[in-house]
Amino acid sequence: MHSVLRPNYRRARALALEIEALRETLEFAKGVPGATASEIEDLTAELQHLEREFSLTGVTSEYDL
Repeated sequence: MHSVLRPNYRRARALALEIEALRETLEFAKGVPGATASEIEDLTAELQHLEREFSLTGVTSEYDL
């Protein structure tokens, strides 16, 4: 039970890397003339999902890593 209450820093670090890479991909996609609104929405939805997963790790911010 005690381990459930501790922040999962390993998972948070992995998610932080994924979030950063996805943010860069999203910014790049927004600048690509051929990118569709659907593709942008999919990337945004994935980013929101990863950010939610990050919040569930118990780490309060990416700066704590």
